[in-house]
Amino acid sequence: MPSDRAVRITHSVLFGLTLLVSIIALIISATLVAHYNNEGYPPVHTGAYTARIRILLVASVWTTFFGIILTVGFQLLGTHLIFGILSHLIPVAIGFILYLIGSASLTGLTAKIDCGKSGDSFSRCGVVKGLVVISWIDTIILLLTLIFIIVLAFVARGRYGVHKSTLYAD
Repeated sequence: MPSDRAVRITHSVLFGLTLLVSIIALIISATLVAHYNNEGYPPVHTGAYTARIRILLVASVWTTFFGIILTVGFQLLGTHLIFGILSHLIPVAIGFILYLIGSASLTGLTAKIDCGKSGDSFSRCGVVKGLVVISWIDTIILLLTLIFIIVLAFVARGRYGVHKSTLYAD
């Protein structure tokens, strides 16, 4: 059984990192969308870049929004059922899936592009590559957070069930 202190510390670290990295991804993806909407997307695969960068923008908005709610809510009302296991599991799983889709598809699109050789035809190439890196970092942190919540769900399964349990061991 994990102690209340261990759960609180682990939750604070994981969700703090998730929130920090998601805010960085939000800033990068929002500036890329704004830049490309004004200047036009790269000449090759225009529609592909549009969709993939916007998926990462949605993922970062989603994760930042729920990261703030779950971090603050858990610190203030951690023993309340509204900030229980399912209310953590569902948004984190959706955020993980969104980041995984966006990161993998943008990686596949930019994997063979060398920003040094692309010249003026691909503006903000380095920033797009940076978005790929930060989105993979957020995907990994969300995976660790998901594992943490699933472990707590298995512990809670023997008590009141997952849908009636908080993250704390009773």
